[in-house]
Amino acid sequence: MRHTNTRVAWIAAAVAGLTAASMQPAAAATPVGGNVAVTVDTAYVKANGSPVTTGDAIATCGTNRRQQNEPSAAVDPRSPAIIVAGSNDYCTVEGAGGTWTGYYRSTDSGASWVDSVLPGYPTDSSPEGLASPLHQRGITNAGDPVQAWDNQGRLFYMGNAFNRAAPQNGSVWVATYDADGARYLRTRIVGSGTPAINGRFNDKTSIEVDRGVASPYQGNVYAAWSIFQGAGNNSISFTRSTDHGVTFSTPAKISTGSKNVQFADIAVTGNGTVYIAFRQFETIRGHQESAIAYVVSRDGGRTFGKAAVAARFEPFDAADSAGDPEAAEEAHEQAYENADGPESEAGEESVGDSRDCGSGPFACQSGFVFFRHDSQPRITADPKAGDQRVYLVYDATIPGTEVASQTTYNTADPVGSTLRVGQGGVYFTALGTSGWATPKLLAPTTRGHQFFPDINADGGVLHAVWHDSRLDPAYSVQYPPGNDGAHRDTAGFAAATVGLDTYGGSSANGGASWSVSRLSTVSQMPNYEMFGDRRVPFHGDYNYVSSIGHFAFNVWTDTRQVVGGDDPRYAGGEGFDVKQCRTQDASGAWGPDTCPNAGGLDQDIFGQATTG
Repeated sequence: MRHTNTRVAWIAAAVAGLTAASMQPAAAATPVGGNVAVTVDTAYVKANGSPVTTGDAIATCGTNRRQQNEPSAAVDPRSPAIIVAGSNDYCTVEGAGGTWTGYYRSTDSGASWVDSVLPGYPTDSSPEGLASPLHQRGITNAGDPVQAWDNQGRLFYMGNAFNRAAPQNGSVWVATYDADGARYLRTRIVGSGTPAINGRFNDKTSIEVDRGVASPYQGNVYAAWSIFQGAGNNSISFTRSTDHGVTFSTPAKISTGSKNVQFADIAVTGNGTVYIAFRQFETIRGHQESAIAYVVSRDGGRTFGKAAVAARFEPFDAADSAGDPEAAEEAHEQAYENADGPESEAGEESVGDSRDCGSGPFACQSGFVFFRHDSQPRITADPKAGDQRVYLVYDATIPGTEVASQTTYNTADPVGSTLRVGQGGVYFTALGTSGWATPKLLAPTTRGHQFFPDINADGGVLHAVWHDSRLDPAYSVQYPPGNDGAHRDTAGFAAATVGLDTYGGSSANGGASWSVSRLSTVSQMPNYEMFGDRRVPFHGDYNYVSSIGHFAFNVWTDTRQVVGGDDPRYAGGEGFDVKQCRTQDASGAWGPDTCPNAGGLDQDIFGQATTG
């Protein structure tokens, strides 16, 4: 994507002016310029300027137009014109057989980007790659990237790493970059998994750095993640570094007293108090309810108190029933093994055996095609503030909107054997001296679902981002975003609609009021079947926003550049199909897609700079 010098100058001027005036009242969450493709369809570069050698998987990255999802972003507090971003990047699947963690950097406030990947992928023969413990342990996949800056231009970049066959070794790592993200230094494995496929798996990462203006622990790096051990025995682990990522403490469990927890997120206040929020899932025996729990450390991450509840809520989790559960389970396993999507196993909280639906073995009884989504929290605190307030957002079913489902698709808690659906909304609450405020909808609307929220606080300003389907022409609580259940083809599939957008909001009064804007300039159809051999969608699990004062950069997964097509193997659902090229042999069997780089998999990360 090309950008004019006028736009670059506009954003740079906005950053310079807004940083200096970060405590002034905000009039609106105003987009600056247009949407920007963070993942560009041009050649990637290697870390530290290392050359691309023969057989290096990065050689086709960008030009092969493969998927990216689950983005993160971080604005450099020392130099806000510098922004880094990351994602699950599928560009390495073609040459290395597995996904890897993309690393993208902008030096002009997000107007243009240079794309790369974290060193250490299987075909990386650079000095940085060979020195990586991921490469040395034979890890073939990495993803779920999150990142945070300190105040001295060091970036700490975290994610998971694993193999899709035994030994799985599902681990988490933290990489360090310095020179404002321009130079890669090292990667450290901070939590190790077990070889067994159904063993201990580390996932769902979060990272933050203490930048507190009055903190005695300034510079500490904090990392948290979920450990999946089966049977709902998930827990949250934590580690910290006090030497800028050179070493990390032995991981410690901080979710004692709660079972089946995940989606940890970290906030650090101006005086260095550490808050970690996570979702607590309801258990089938009723011993635990759906809630956002949190723990607190007041000694720089040495110790944490007992978990407490910030908010109780009714989840907004997509679920359905597969037409052929056995075939769906096998297809998900094959997709995972082939680096062609997640497993998406239904947990005990799901009312049905499918968290996502597509065509062929992924088809569900409802006839809908949709990606997985689950309610999850995001927590933040202002490192420059003296009030030590903490802010939280999460998506949930809006009470009073629940009705009986007309199909097997459901998103709300059931009542007895009755499946229910409801409207999804983004809630906001804050922790002050008198405790957590009553959660309220951040951007109330009578139409549309809201999900995948994120929030950031800095310089007296809050910024939030989320997906929003209020512009979906067929919106109904009965339908997943991007589906029109009132119009179906002869095979029973709902019609596809274009109506998912990204919205953002800003507040200069601690969340008492919000200015909200549509950030995406183009609505997207999010349910393209780009995964599972072109038979099921996956849209990642989150969006991200990072800010310095009034300036923010928002990132989300976007399908506007995907080339649609027709899957000749199955009847119906053509609006969800992507471009693919297949031939049928004499027996009637269809061959593989021979044109995977023709745009059918061109899912991207898009971004938008805002002021507020």
